[in-house]
Amino acid sequence: MKKKKQSQIYKDKNGRDFIKESYFVGGKLKFRRVYVIDGLPADEFYEKNATDLDFYLNEDYWLMESRKGPDHCNGQNQHDTDLSNKNENLPF
Repeated sequence: MKKKKQSQIYKDKNGRDFIKESYFVGGKLKFRRVYVIDGLPADEFYEKNATDLDFYLNEDYWLMESRKGPDHCNGQNQHDTDLSNKNENLPF
């Protein structure tokens, strides 16, 4: 098996860590800086560690988890509407 080449982490003049990512534009090789936090790219770190409130405040609604409440259409969650059996034990 081939070992995956681990990219080298550089530091900029402000002390932030980044990885050089290469890409081609018009036949020329260009580099961009991908800033990392704890070895993860900043965007990936944000997606893994942010809460729904953080996503809401930054307007990243598509990243929020959709939590479904109780299923109101399911027959198990509906209350018994037959009151004839319950009225037998009433004192009046």
